[in-house]
Amino acid sequence: MGITTIAGFGIVFLFIIVGIGFFIYSLITSKNTMNGEAKTKAIDVFMYLGIGITLVTSVWYLLEIIFVAIERKFPDVLGAYTYVDIYSSDVRMAIATLVVVYPLYVILSWYVAKDIAKFLYKRDLTIRKIIIYTTLFVTVCTLIGTLVSIIYTYLGGELSVRFTLKALSVFVVALAVFGYYFYSLRRDYAQPSHVPMITTVLATVSVIAALVWSILIIGSPSEMRAKRIDGTRLSDISRIQQEVFNHFQTTEKLPTSLVELNDAFQGYAVPVDPVTQMSYTYNVVQQPVVSMNYTTNKKELTKNGIFELCANFETVREYDARGQTYPVKGGMGGGVDILYSVTNYYYEGDQSPFWNHGIGETCFKRIISSDMYYPR
Repeated sequence: MGITTIAGFGIVFLFIIVGIGFFIYSLITSKNTMNGEAKTKAIDVFMYLGIGITLVTSVWYLLEIIFVAIERKFPDVLGAYTYVDIYSSDVRMAIATLVVVYPLYVILSWYVAKDIAKFLYKRDLTIRKIIIYTTLFVTVCTLIGTLVSIIYTYLGGELSVRFTLKALSVFVVALAVFGYYFYSLRRDYAQPSHVPMITTVLATVSVIAALVWSILIIGSPSEMRAKRIDGTRLSDISRIQQEVFNHFQTTEKLPTSLVELNDAFQGYAVPVDPVTQMSYTYNVVQQPVVSMNYTTNKKELTKNGIFELCANFETVREYDARGQTYPVKGGMGGGVDILYSVTNYYYEGDQSPFWNHGIGETCFKRIISSDMYYPR
């Protein structure tokens, strides 16, 4: 993007900000001919702006939570090879935002309703009508766009149950928002009504249900912390595994203990368990054997090097070959050994079965074969 384009966007953005500021100023300085006081006060403008922003934000993140919960509850093999945030950062952000923004929306709406009941002329404030109509327009457009995206994904082969639940969620939210504000525009604030209270209770119950459902699917904060700690353990083991392999490439043998990997000159220290601060378990199962092939006049690895790295985990990690989770029967604790290549490295978001583990001690056996040996 060139400097000219950036400058153009900056000028447009400046004009928009100035226009909004001028519009708000004109509303605040307009007079009510009945009592001679400002008909629209600054607090009215910011109250309705707050309602509009918090409503759109609440609807957006509520649908995001519901969609992710549906996708986790009904996994689709078509998404097996797409990147998945195993720590559910997007859902956690949605939950955190909704927990803060939705109560703020309820409080602002309650305050404005009380204010209109006290000063009935505020029912016809220009800013109120503009914000309500704009909010309805933005909300409906957002929901329509979401629905189009859902249908597009469905036509691409998404599971029908996921499509049905997502479409139903969009229609219910759209109907609730549009119905309530359609009623609000025509409501007689001089007469008591139980509709706002009933609507607030139903909306709050729906939000709480969505939050509880999403937490049950992605895990509680304590479970999420345990997963992150176990992810750190896997990253540590993966780095140690790489250092063991590098040591073999240099010395043509496996280190007898992890202490040999410490290198002050290169600034490497073998990591320890993040919770217990104890060293990870390392066992040499079989030292490699390197011999000279006098026919080719090259060194060859005639006997594989085999070693184990073990750690104590707090959670269960189970993925199949397609990156899908599957039910665990009995776990994988107790030092289960799986023969895997030493070149399988762990990374955040890894959904391969190479790093599956259960609660308790799990050992990962790694093999250095002849095709991994590069003679010095």
